[in-house]
Amino acid sequence: MRTLSARLVAVGAACLLGVAALTGCTQTASDLSASTASTLQASVRAVTAASAAGDVAAASTALDQLQAQLLDASASGQLSADRSTRIQASIDLVRADLVAATPPTPVPTVTVTPTPSPTPTKGTDRKHDKGNND
Repeated sequence: MRTLSARLVAVGAACLLGVAALTGCTQTASDLSASTASTLQASVRAVTAASAAGDVAAASTALDQLQAQLLDASASGQLSADRSTRIQASIDLVRADLVAATPPTPVPTVTVTPTPSPTPTKGTDRKHDKGNND
């Protein structure tokens, strides 16, 4: 369990890197629009909160949402290519941490119990009945 905790701390740290990438000190008007920054930051906070709570599935879902928002903002020119690349790098780091923190899916074990064959009893087989037609 300690390993999962350590990984989730790493996820949180990576999320903080994402926030730093979104709120860089040298933001220019064409680098990242204020509304886009606000939207992306809200998604980063959702990823951070879910990972801090140990909810890897919710963190992954929030990260997927952040990814979609980044792609939309990039396609519509709401942030620069350089800023998009830096945010994408942070998303990739967080995703790798989430994958590493995801517990393996247990593989069900199948136990086959042999079914005993019925034992024939004497006198119940009509083929071998010697003409006794009672």
